[in-house]
Amino acid sequence: MIALVASLNVWVKRQALNTDNWTDASARMLENDEIRGSLSVYLVNQLYENVDVGAALEQRLPPATKPLGQPIAAALEPALVRATDNLLARPRVQELWKNANRRAHQAFTAVVEGKQGVLDTTNGEIVLDLRPLVERIGETGIGGKVTAQLPPDAGQIVVLEGNQLDVVRKTVKVIKAMSYFLLFLVLALFAAAIWIARGRRRRMLMAAGGAMLIVGLLVLLARRLGGNYVVDVLTNNPDGERPVRATWAIGTELLRNVGINILIYAVLTILAAWIAGPSRPATALRRWSAPTMRDHPVLVYAALAVILLIVLVSGPTDGDRVYPLLVLFVLAFVGLEVLRRQTAREFTPQPAVAVPPSGGG
Repeated sequence: MIALVASLNVWVKRQALNTDNWTDASARMLENDEIRGSLSVYLVNQLYENVDVGAALEQRLPPATKPLGQPIAAALEPALVRATDNLLARPRVQELWKNANRRAHQAFTAVVEGKQGVLDTTNGEIVLDLRPLVERIGETGIGGKVTAQLPPDAGQIVVLEGNQLDVVRKTVKVIKAMSYFLLFLVLALFAAAIWIARGRRRRMLMAAGGAMLIVGLLVLLARRLGGNYVVDVLTNNPDGERPVRATWAIGTELLRNVGINILIYAVLTILAAWIAGPSRPATALRRWSAPTMRDHPVLVYAALAVILLIVLVSGPTDGDRVYPLLVLFVLAFVGLEVLRRQTAREFTPQPAVAVPPSGGG
């Protein structure tokens, strides 16, 4: 249970509380067709709800055709949604989306850290301000001075209301305090259990690997069940399920990575315990590797270092990931040394004992 909570805490700290990771995830959302399509519909709806598009078109039409402004506006809406979808694929427009998410997350972290006056312009709420995107759509699709008619709150999505922030602030403080503590506590408990179990350390190592395997599966299961719950809560429309599910999948990608990494570490731990065991294949493997283990330890450690380096560069190498990995790397080198010594004891050739010649009578 502690390992499961620690894994979830690490994900929250790296995803929900890290502005760069949050912004990168939001950028990947626009690469998804379902999310981009839903966002296009929302932005065009915001434009039509806050601006009299028909009147804006009438100002640009010749006098004889001004009555056609409203019908043209109604007919233009579906085409404008498709144009917005294409517009959201452009780098400059995507930068507007990323900046909006970055500003919202920076405001969130500032409030969590207790800074004052951050939300004075948003009535004490955390908002995702998409007004720049609505303005770009109005200028591109309709032209004229449409954006001047937009109210200040056009395109603003309330992420957290003011009465929710105090609970969120307290929760985040607990997560920050517990994330690394729980992780290191789990590693310390595993190490202590293996150290205490004299004569049964290999079995205890196997049990630790099995526990990690269960935790990794539970993390992936929690992600799947959480996604189903979020979809059920946020939408009853079958057409709306796909973008919500895609958003959840992208937003919890780091949680998926945490679960997969735990499974990988679990498999490697179980494999290490098996290699040290008494089975015939494991014994044959130790016998085959004994000369290298015994006579070329530098080569063995170099091979392990290469493997660990691949693990290190296979994901984002921010500080939140490096330090726990360093602890795991230390444990990996300690485990390798234990295995190397065991192999050397088992398969070091014994010196021949000279047999004294028998005396003649």
